[in-house]
Amino acid sequence: MNSHVTRFFKPLSHCRCGPWSSLMAVIILVNTVELAIGQERENDATTGPRSISQKVLTETEWQQVETAVDRGLAFLIRQQRSDGSFQTIAENDPGISALCVMALMSRGHIPRQGPYGKQLDVAVNFLLESQQSDGLFSRQRQSFHSPYNHGICSLVIAELYGMCGADQESRFRGAIEKTLAFTSRRYSQPKLFPDDEGSWRYLKRHGDSDGDLSVTSWSVMFLRSAKNSGFEVDATLIDDALAYMKRNYDPQRKTFRYQIHTNSEGTNYPRGMAGAGALSLSLSGEHHSELAQNAAKHILRLPFDQYTHPVAGEKYPCYGAFYCSQGMFHLGGEYWSEFYPRLVKTLLGAQRSDGSWVMHEGEEARYGQSYVTALTVLALTPPYQMLPIFQR
Repeated sequence: MNSHVTRFFKPLSHCRCGPWSSLMAVIILVNTVELAIGQERENDATTGPRSISQKVLTETEWQQVETAVDRGLAFLIRQQRSDGSFQTIAENDPGISALCVMALMSRGHIPRQGPYGKQLDVAVNFLLESQQSDGLFSRQRQSFHSPYNHGICSLVIAELYGMCGADQESRFRGAIEKTLAFTSRRYSQPKLFPDDEGSWRYLKRHGDSDGDLSVTSWSVMFLRSAKNSGFEVDATLIDDALAYMKRNYDPQRKTFRYQIHTNSEGTNYPRGMAGAGALSLSLSGEHHSELAQNAAKHILRLPFDQYTHPVAGEKYPCYGAFYCSQGMFHLGGEYWSEFYPRLVKTLLGAQRSDGSWVMHEGEEARYGQSYVTALTVLALTPPYQMLPIFQR
Protein backbone atom coordinates (compact mmCIF):
# COMPACT_ATOMS: atom_id res chain seq x y z
CA MET A 1 0.00 0.00 0.00
CA ASN A 2 1.30 3.46 -0.89
CA SER A 3 1.30 5.03 2.56
CA HIS A 4 1.34 8.66 1.52
CA VAL A 5 -1.84 8.34 -0.54
CA THR A 6 -3.79 8.52 2.73
CA ARG A 7 -2.97 12.21 2.97
CA PHE A 8 -5.68 12.87 0.41
CA PHE A 9 -8.42 11.62 2.70
CA LYS A 10 -10.24 13.05 5.66
CA PRO A 11 -9.89 10.75 8.70
CA LEU A 12 -13.02 8.76 9.41
CA SER A 13 -13.03 10.02 12.99
CA HIS A 14 -13.83 13.49 11.63
CA CYS A 15 -16.95 12.43 9.73
CA ARG A 16 -20.22 13.59 11.24
CA CYS A 17 -21.83 10.18 10.84
CA GLY A 18 -21.46 8.69 14.30
CA PRO A 19 -18.73 6.49 15.82
CA TRP A 20 -17.10 3.64 13.91
CA SER A 21 -15.63 0.50 15.39
CA SER A 22 -11.88 0.25 14.97
CA LEU A 23 -12.12 -2.82 12.77
CA MET A 24 -14.71 -1.31 10.44
CA ALA A 25 -12.74 1.91 10.18
CA VAL A 26 -9.59 0.04 9.16
CA ILE A 27 -11.46 -2.00 6.55
CA ILE A 28 -13.05 1.08 4.99
CA LEU A 29 -9.79 3.03 5.06
CA VAL A 30 -7.95 0.21 3.30
CA ASN A 31 -10.64 -0.01 0.62
CA THR A 32 -10.61 3.78 0.18
CA VAL A 33 -6.84 3.93 -0.17
CA GLU A 34 -6.78 1.08 -2.69
CA LEU A 35 -9.47 2.87 -4.70
CA ALA A 36 -7.41 6.07 -4.56
CA ILE A 37 -4.35 4.28 -5.89
CA GLY A 38 -6.39 3.09 -8.84
CA GLN A 39 -7.73 6.59 -9.46
CA GLU A 40 -4.24 8.06 -9.25
CA ARG A 41 -2.99 5.57 -11.85
CA GLU A 42 -5.92 6.43 -14.08
CA ASN A 43 -5.17 10.14 -13.73
CA ASP A 44 -1.50 9.54 -14.52
CA ALA A 45 -2.53 7.62 -17.64
CA THR A 46 -4.98 10.21 -18.91
CA THR A 47 -2.98 13.27 -17.72
CA GLY A 48 -6.20 15.20 -17.21
CA PRO A 49 -5.83 18.87 -16.32
CA ARG A 50 -7.13 18.31 -12.80
CA SER A 51 -5.21 15.13 -11.99
CA ILE A 52 -3.24 15.19 -8.75
CA SER A 53 -0.27 12.90 -8.34
CA GLN A 54 1.72 12.61 -5.15
CA LYS A 55 4.76 11.85 -7.30
CA VAL A 56 5.54 15.57 -7.21
CA LEU A 57 7.62 14.69 -4.11
CA THR A 58 9.48 11.58 -3.05
CA GLU A 59 8.43 9.70 0.07
CA THR A 60 11.41 11.20 1.91
CA GLU A 61 10.34 14.69 0.85
CA TRP A 62 6.77 14.04 1.99
CA GLN A 63 8.11 13.01 5.37
CA GLN A 64 10.13 16.22 5.53
CA VAL A 65 6.96 18.22 4.82
CA GLU A 66 5.12 16.38 7.59
CA THR A 67 7.96 17.00 10.02
CA ALA A 68 8.05 20.70 9.14
CA VAL A 69 4.28 21.03 9.54
CA ASP A 70 4.27 19.25 12.89
CA ARG A 71 7.16 21.40 14.15
CA GLY A 72 5.29 24.50 13.03
CA LEU A 73 2.13 23.42 14.84
CA ALA A 74 4.08 22.62 18.00
CA PHE A 75 5.49 26.15 17.85
CA LEU A 76 2.00 27.62 17.56
CA ILE A 77 0.80 25.66 20.58
CA ARG A 78 3.70 27.07 22.60
CA GLN A 79 2.57 30.58 21.65
CA GLN A 80 -0.98 30.09 22.87
CA ARG A 81 -2.02 32.31 25.75
CA SER A 82 -4.21 31.32 28.68
CA ASP A 83 -7.31 32.89 27.13
CA GLY A 84 -6.90 30.70 24.03
CA SER A 85 -5.51 33.38 21.70
CA PHE A 86 -2.22 33.13 19.84
CA GLN A 87 -1.04 36.74 19.68
CA THR A 88 -1.24 40.00 21.59
CA ILE A 89 -2.51 42.73 19.24
CA ALA A 90 -6.25 43.00 19.83
CA GLU A 91 -7.04 44.72 16.52
CA ASN A 92 -5.75 41.63 14.64
CA ASP A 93 -7.86 39.18 16.60
CA PRO A 94 -9.61 36.83 16.42
CA GLY A 95 -8.36 36.71 12.81
CA ILE A 96 -4.79 35.62 13.54
CA SER A 97 -5.91 33.19 16.24
CA ALA A 98 -8.40 31.76 13.75
CA LEU A 99 -5.58 31.23 11.24
CA CYS A 100 -3.70 29.27 13.90
CA VAL A 101 -6.76 27.14 14.59
CA MET A 102 -7.22 26.54 10.85
CA ALA A 103 -3.56 25.52 10.53
CA LEU A 104 -4.10 22.90 13.23
CA MET A 105 -7.30 21.74 11.54
CA SER A 106 -5.46 21.40 8.23
CA ARG A 107 -3.37 18.63 9.83
CA GLY A 108 -6.47 16.88 11.16
CA HIS A 109 -6.52 18.26 14.71
CA ILE A 110 -9.95 19.18 16.11
CA PRO A 111 -11.24 20.35 19.50
CA ARG A 112 -11.63 17.82 22.33
CA GLN A 113 -9.77 15.09 20.47
CA GLY A 114 -6.15 14.11 20.05
CA PRO A 115 -2.94 15.67 21.39
CA TYR A 116 -4.08 19.27 20.88
CA GLY A 117 -7.75 18.75 21.67
CA LYS A 118 -7.72 20.75 24.91
CA GLN A 119 -5.75 23.64 23.44
CA LEU A 120 -8.09 23.83 20.46
CA ASP A 121 -11.10 23.74 22.74
CA VAL A 122 -9.86 26.82 24.59
CA ALA A 123 -8.95 28.53 21.30
CA VAL A 124 -12.44 27.95 19.89
CA ASN A 125 -13.98 29.45 23.02
CA PHE A 126 -11.83 32.54 22.43
CA LEU A 127 -13.06 32.80 18.84
CA LEU A 128 -16.71 32.46 19.85
CA GLU A 129 -16.35 34.99 22.66
CA SER A 130 -14.96 37.48 20.14
CA GLN A 131 -18.28 37.76 18.30
CA GLN A 132 -20.16 41.00 18.81
CA SER A 133 -23.93 41.29 19.21
CA ASP A 134 -24.55 42.07 15.52
CA GLY A 135 -22.58 39.01 14.38
CA LEU A 136 -19.21 40.67 13.65
CA PHE A 137 -16.21 38.55 14.72
CA SER A 138 -13.70 41.11 16.02
CA ARG A 139 -12.23 42.02 19.39
CA GLN A 140 -12.25 45.67 18.40
CA ARG A 141 -14.53 47.37 15.90
CA GLN A 142 -11.81 48.61 13.59
CA SER A 143 -12.63 49.64 10.03
CA PHE A 144 -9.70 47.97 8.26
CA HIS A 145 -8.78 44.96 10.42
CA SER A 146 -12.27 43.87 11.50
CA PRO A 147 -13.38 42.62 8.04
CA TYR A 148 -10.40 40.25 7.95
CA ASN A 149 -10.99 39.14 11.53
CA HIS A 150 -14.60 38.49 10.63
CA GLY A 151 -14.06 36.69 7.34
CA ILE A 152 -11.31 34.37 8.59
CA CYS A 153 -13.00 33.56 11.89
CA SER A 154 -16.37 32.99 10.19
CA LEU A 155 -14.81 30.44 7.84
CA VAL A 156 -13.07 28.61 10.68
CA ILE A 157 -16.27 28.36 12.76
CA ALA A 158 -18.23 27.09 9.75
CA GLU A 159 -15.52 24.52 9.00
CA LEU A 160 -15.51 23.37 12.63
CA TYR A 161 -19.25 22.83 12.39
CA GLY A 162 -18.64 20.51 9.46
CA MET A 163 -15.70 18.64 11.02
CA CYS A 164 -16.73 18.15 14.63
CA GLY A 165 -19.24 15.65 15.94
CA ALA A 166 -22.95 16.20 16.50
CA ASP A 167 -22.30 16.83 20.20
CA GLN A 168 -20.68 20.17 19.30
CA GLU A 169 -23.15 21.38 16.67
CA SER A 170 -25.07 23.64 19.05
CA ARG A 171 -21.79 25.27 20.06
CA PHE A 172 -21.37 26.72 16.57
CA ARG A 173 -24.87 26.98 15.10
CA GLY A 174 -25.96 30.21 16.79
CA ALA A 175 -22.68 31.94 15.96
CA ILE A 176 -22.93 30.91 12.30
CA GLU A 177 -26.50 32.17 12.02
CA LYS A 178 -25.51 35.57 13.46
CA THR A 179 -22.49 35.66 11.15
CA LEU A 180 -24.64 34.95 8.11
CA ALA A 181 -26.88 37.88 8.99
CA PHE A 182 -23.90 40.24 9.31
CA THR A 183 -22.09 39.02 6.19
CA SER A 184 -25.24 39.14 4.08
CA ARG A 185 -25.42 42.91 4.54
CA ARG A 186 -22.29 43.22 2.37
CA TYR A 187 -20.20 45.75 4.27
CA SER A 188 -19.30 48.37 3.10
CA GLN A 189 -22.46 49.79 1.56
CA PRO A 190 -23.58 51.54 -0.55
CA LYS A 191 -21.06 51.03 -3.38
CA LEU A 192 -19.79 54.16 -5.09
CA PHE A 193 -19.15 52.39 -8.42
CA PRO A 194 -21.48 49.82 -10.02
CA ASP A 195 -18.62 47.42 -10.80
CA ASP A 196 -17.93 47.03 -7.06
CA GLU A 197 -21.38 45.51 -6.54
CA GLY A 198 -21.28 42.00 -5.14
CA SER A 199 -18.12 42.60 -3.11
CA TRP A 200 -17.01 43.16 0.46
CA ARG A 201 -14.30 45.42 1.79
CA TYR A 202 -13.90 47.59 4.89
CA LEU A 203 -16.53 48.69 7.40
CA LYS A 204 -16.45 52.18 5.89
CA ARG A 205 -15.38 53.63 2.56
CA HIS A 206 -11.64 53.84 2.00
CA GLY A 207 -10.38 55.58 -1.12
CA ASP A 208 -12.33 54.93 -4.29
CA SER A 209 -13.02 51.24 -3.83
CA ASP A 210 -15.87 49.69 -1.86
CA GLY A 211 -14.73 46.18 -2.71
CA ASP A 212 -11.55 44.14 -2.95
CA LEU A 213 -10.76 40.58 -3.94
CA SER A 214 -9.00 39.74 -0.68
CA VAL A 215 -11.85 40.42 1.77
CA THR A 216 -14.42 39.18 -0.74
CA SER A 217 -12.66 35.80 -1.02
CA TRP A 218 -12.91 35.17 2.74
CA SER A 219 -16.58 36.12 2.74
CA VAL A 220 -17.37 33.81 -0.16
CA MET A 221 -15.48 30.88 1.38
CA PHE A 222 -17.47 31.33 4.59
CA LEU A 223 -20.78 31.42 2.70
CA ARG A 224 -19.87 28.27 0.77
CA SER A 225 -18.76 26.49 3.92
CA ALA A 226 -22.00 27.41 5.68
CA LYS A 227 -24.04 26.27 2.68
CA ASN A 228 -22.13 22.98 2.55
CA SER A 229 -23.06 22.41 6.20
CA GLY A 230 -26.76 22.86 5.50
CA PHE A 231 -27.30 26.52 6.43
CA GLU A 232 -29.64 28.61 4.30
CA VAL A 233 -27.51 30.94 2.18
CA ASP A 234 -28.81 33.35 -0.45
CA ALA A 235 -27.28 31.99 -3.66
CA THR A 236 -27.23 35.46 -5.24
CA LEU A 237 -24.65 36.55 -2.64
CA ILE A 238 -22.18 34.00 -4.00
CA ASP A 239 -23.15 34.47 -7.65
CA ASP A 240 -22.79 38.25 -7.47
CA ALA A 241 -19.45 37.90 -5.66
CA LEU A 242 -18.13 35.56 -8.35
CA ALA A 243 -19.16 38.08 -11.01
CA TYR A 244 -17.28 40.78 -9.09
CA MET A 245 -14.20 38.55 -8.85
CA LYS A 246 -14.22 38.06 -12.60
CA ARG A 247 -14.35 41.83 -13.08
CA ASN A 248 -11.10 41.99 -11.10
CA TYR A 249 -9.39 40.01 -13.85
CA ASP A 250 -7.09 42.16 -15.97
CA PRO A 251 -7.03 40.77 -19.54
CA GLN A 252 -3.87 42.70 -20.41
CA ARG A 253 -1.79 41.41 -17.49
CA LYS A 254 -3.68 38.10 -17.51
CA THR A 255 -4.02 37.97 -13.75
CA PHE A 256 -6.30 39.18 -10.97
CA ARG A 257 -5.91 42.53 -9.26
CA TYR A 258 -6.59 43.39 -5.64
CA GLN A 259 -9.25 45.98 -6.45
CA ILE A 260 -10.79 47.58 -9.51
CA HIS A 261 -10.38 51.22 -8.45
CA THR A 262 -7.02 52.13 -6.98
CA ASN A 263 -4.40 54.83 -6.82
CA SER A 264 -1.69 52.23 -6.21
CA GLU A 265 -1.03 50.45 -9.49
CA GLY A 266 2.35 49.11 -8.38
CA THR A 267 0.92 46.97 -5.57
CA ASN A 268 -2.39 46.00 -7.17
CA TYR A 269 -1.21 42.71 -8.73
CA PRO A 270 0.35 40.56 -5.98
CA ARG A 271 0.69 36.79 -6.43
CA GLY A 272 -1.83 36.28 -3.65
CA MET A 273 -4.64 37.77 -5.70
CA ALA A 274 -3.76 35.54 -8.65
CA GLY A 275 -4.09 32.63 -6.23
CA ALA A 276 -7.33 33.95 -4.74
CA GLY A 277 -8.85 34.37 -8.20
CA ALA A 278 -7.79 30.91 -9.36
CA LEU A 279 -9.04 29.33 -6.13
CA SER A 280 -12.40 31.11 -6.24
CA LEU A 281 -13.01 30.04 -9.83
CA SER A 282 -11.93 26.48 -9.09
CA LEU A 283 -14.22 26.22 -6.06
CA SER A 284 -17.02 27.32 -8.40
CA GLY A 285 -16.21 24.57 -10.87
CA GLU A 286 -14.49 26.91 -13.34
CA HIS A 287 -10.96 25.53 -13.03
CA HIS A 288 -10.95 25.04 -16.80
CA SER A 289 -11.66 28.70 -17.57
CA GLU A 290 -9.15 30.89 -19.38
CA LEU A 291 -9.09 33.27 -16.40
CA ALA A 292 -8.08 30.55 -13.93
CA GLN A 293 -5.51 29.03 -16.27
CA ASN A 294 -3.91 32.41 -17.00
CA ALA A 295 -3.74 33.23 -13.30
CA ALA A 296 -1.94 29.92 -12.70
CA LYS A 297 0.56 30.70 -15.47
CA HIS A 298 1.14 34.10 -13.88
CA ILE A 299 1.94 32.41 -10.56
CA LEU A 300 4.45 30.10 -12.24
CA ARG A 301 6.21 33.11 -13.75
CA LEU A 302 6.76 34.44 -10.21
CA PRO A 303 7.87 31.36 -8.26
CA PHE A 304 8.49 31.32 -4.52
CA ASP A 305 12.28 31.16 -4.61
CA GLN A 306 12.73 33.18 -1.41
CA TYR A 307 10.40 33.76 1.51
CA THR A 308 11.66 35.86 4.40
CA HIS A 309 11.93 39.17 2.50
CA PRO A 310 9.13 40.49 0.26
CA VAL A 311 9.94 40.82 -3.43
CA ALA A 312 9.60 44.20 -5.12
CA GLY A 313 5.99 45.33 -5.36
CA GLU A 314 4.64 42.65 -3.00
CA LYS A 315 3.80 43.30 0.64
CA TYR A 316 2.36 39.95 1.73
CA PRO A 317 4.39 36.95 0.51
CA CYS A 318 3.18 34.42 3.08
CA TYR A 319 -0.45 35.45 2.51
CA GLY A 320 0.30 34.96 -1.17
CA ALA A 321 1.85 31.53 -0.54
CA PHE A 322 -1.34 30.39 1.17
CA TYR A 323 -3.65 31.49 -1.64
CA CYS A 324 -1.36 30.36 -4.45
CA SER A 325 -0.84 26.91 -2.95
CA GLN A 326 -4.56 26.34 -2.48
CA GLY A 327 -5.34 27.64 -5.95
CA MET A 328 -2.64 25.61 -7.71
CA PHE A 329 -3.64 22.43 -5.89
CA HIS A 330 -7.21 22.86 -7.13
CA LEU A 331 -6.08 23.42 -10.70
CA GLY A 332 -3.84 20.38 -10.43
CA GLY A 333 -1.89 18.86 -13.30
CA GLU A 334 1.27 20.62 -14.46
CA TYR A 335 0.42 23.73 -12.47
CA TRP A 336 0.62 21.85 -9.19
CA SER A 337 3.53 19.62 -10.14
CA GLU A 338 5.64 22.63 -11.13
CA PHE A 339 4.55 24.89 -8.29
CA TYR A 340 4.54 22.76 -5.14
CA PRO A 341 8.06 21.21 -5.13
CA ARG A 342 9.70 24.62 -5.46
CA LEU A 343 7.43 26.06 -2.78
CA VAL A 344 8.29 23.18 -0.44
CA LYS A 345 12.02 23.67 -0.95
CA THR A 346 11.72 27.40 -0.23
CA LEU A 347 9.47 27.06 2.83
CA LEU A 348 11.38 24.22 4.44
CA GLY A 349 14.63 26.10 3.91
CA ALA A 350 13.16 29.15 5.67
CA GLN A 351 11.92 27.31 8.78
CA ARG A 352 13.67 28.30 12.01
CA SER A 353 15.11 25.94 14.60
CA ASP A 354 12.11 26.49 16.92
CA GLY A 355 9.68 25.38 14.18
CA SER A 356 8.47 28.87 13.30
CA TRP A 357 8.64 31.00 10.20
CA VAL A 358 9.24 34.74 10.37
CA MET A 359 9.27 37.70 8.02
CA HIS A 360 12.36 39.86 8.50
CA GLU A 361 10.82 42.93 6.85
CA GLY A 362 7.69 44.13 5.10
CA GLU A 363 4.07 44.50 6.15
CA GLU A 364 3.73 40.95 7.47
CA ALA A 365 6.63 41.31 9.89
CA ARG A 366 4.45 43.38 12.22
CA TYR A 367 1.81 40.64 12.45
CA GLY A 368 4.20 38.31 14.25
CA GLN A 369 5.45 34.74 14.09
CA SER A 370 2.09 33.09 14.80
CA TYR A 371 0.55 34.74 11.75
CA VAL A 372 3.46 33.84 9.45
CA THR A 373 3.75 30.29 10.80
CA ALA A 374 0.03 29.57 10.51
CA LEU A 375 -0.17 30.75 6.90
CA THR A 376 2.99 28.84 6.00
CA VAL A 377 1.55 25.63 7.42
CA LEU A 378 -1.63 26.25 5.41
CA ALA A 379 0.50 26.70 2.28
CA LEU A 380 2.10 23.28 2.88
CA THR A 381 -1.03 21.27 3.75
CA PRO A 382 -3.41 21.43 0.74
CA PRO A 383 -2.56 17.79 -0.18
CA TYR A 384 -3.81 16.62 3.24
CA GLN A 385 -7.37 17.66 2.27
CA MET A 386 -8.54 17.94 5.88
CA LEU A 387 -10.46 21.21 5.54
CA PRO A 388 -13.81 20.59 3.78
CA ILE A 389 -13.87 23.98 2.01
CA PHE A 390 -10.62 23.17 0.18
CA GLN A 391 -11.38 19.56 -0.70
CA ARG A 392 -11.38 18.87 -4.43
